[in-house]
Amino acid sequence: MTLSFNIKYNLNKLGYGYMKRKFKSMLTIIGFLICICLSLGVGYLFYEKHSDEAIIVVDGNITINYLTGNEFNLKNDGELCFSVTNNSADKVYYYIQLSDIKGPNDNVTYELKNSDGNLNISNDLKSDIISNSIAIDAGTTQNYTLNFKSGEEKNYSGKVIVASIQNEAMSFKDLILAQNEIYDESLTKIGEAATVDEGLITDLDDLGTAYYFRGNVVNNYVSFAGLTWRIVKINGDGSVKLVLDNVIDVLTMYDEDNIAYDESLIKDNLENWYDLNLTNYSDYIASSKFCNDITINNNVFSAYNRITTDFNPSFVCLGEEISAKIGLLTADEVMLAGGSKDKNENYYLYNENIKTPYFTMTGAKYVNLFYPFMVSTDGSIINDIAGNLLRSARPVINLSENLKVNGTGTLNDPYVVL
Repeated sequence: MTLSFNIKYNLNKLGYGYMKRKFKSMLTIIGFLICICLSLGVGYLFYEKHSDEAIIVVDGNITINYLTGNEFNLKNDGELCFSVTNNSADKVYYYIQLSDIKGPNDNVTYELKNSDGNLNISNDLKSDIISNSIAIDAGTTQNYTLNFKSGEEKNYSGKVIVASIQNEAMSFKDLILAQNEIYDESLTKIGEAATVDEGLITDLDDLGTAYYFRGNVVNNYVSFAGLTWRIVKINGDGSVKLVLDNVIDVLTMYDEDNIAYDESLIKDNLENWYDLNLTNYSDYIASSKFCNDITINNNVFSAYNRITTDFNPSFVCLGEEISAKIGLLTADEVMLAGGSKDKNENYYLYNENIKTPYFTMTGAKYVNLFYPFMVSTDGSIINDIAGNLLRSARPVINLSENLKVNGTGTLNDPYVVL
């Protein structure tokens, strides 16, 4: 009896323990499943707020893997990592862009590096193209880190965009021509102030057929290198000439003694400005011909009569051609854009924020001192200010012919290089 009772007792005890353990296991499993469901639910609800979720995007022939997400919302330093893979059998191209930058970013910088060590770009944080037309060989992957450095504890945010450059995208020249009606001649006589939008007009320059904007144009805006520019003309070689929509911050003389631009102080100041503002964008900027017309006939600059009495400006350089990445407008280009000896506040070169006359590269006269042609604050072409006086410089650059862009050229939708 005792033995039987003990066996039954032990069996009952074992059965109870087994059931107890089984019940605990079931509770553990149920609890684990509940946690998973809650985690998935919470993750779903707050997915958009996560900045470190990996995102994979396929764009044409490339795959972009944003390993730490493509958005950032930071207060201090931070880092994003991403990779680009070429899935095709041919070399393809893509660009990297910062977009939707918000917050006090004047004290935030970034540095972009790739694992190959052939790309290292640093700049202030702003919405802009970081790098354009990056080549990637067939079947290869390129890895990147994007580091942010903040000098103060204030929130800043934005996103990085990587996208392929499609072969069918138009060049800058072709897009401008496609979006504008082309005219054979101007509405107003050259030498008269052009105060209405006269559009895009065809002409000739040293390199072939050119196209220039004239008058109160509203669709020749370009956003480039974080600055606003205006299109002056499409050059004969397909490159696009831009003039800054304002002047540089520092006043400069043309030169104390020299009349040649290539030996002038203003050239040095422009190149210093280029180094500070455009060095990281040099791949987009063509080394083009700038015309320094200081040709003298019978002790008079040949441009003087051409501009002041004959009203016969030309894109064909009649002086010295200088190859450079930055320069100035010629008096001829100002007149063809719509400037004249008269006041004109209704053409695209006029900017009410320009408070000091700015130099051109064209000589007007020499009366003990050199007097280059200048553009006054009211938009008129003048020649009564000596080159040794402090005045403004308005930079001019030429974008390469093979660049891809989008936009319509308006102030709210300017052309932007891809």
